[in-house]
Amino acid sequence: MNYTLNQLNIFFHIASLQSVTKAAEALHLTQPAVSIQLKNFQDQFSIPLTEVVGRRLYITDFGREIARSAEQILNQVEAINYKTHEFEGQI
Repeated sequence: MNYTLNQLNIFFHIASLQSVTKAAEALHLTQPAVSIQLKNFQDQFSIPLTEVVGRRLYITDFGREIARSAEQILNQVEAINYKTHEFEGQI
């Protein structure tokens, strides 16, 4: 698995907002860019993270677990960045 922090962030936003379009708006990205990153991220798992019923996107149980893990990872990255700035004397 070679997913990126960017893909984790995008998936976390999609799962939180239940929408690719809303996630794209929140991240200031285009909807196609977010869709591509979602597809690339999902392709790394053998279990689906999302399913589309009609025009609505649903996060699977597995997807919700991955979103929770992504949130924890992103929070840790933010903490590392904060500590780095703290030690650099910027805070």
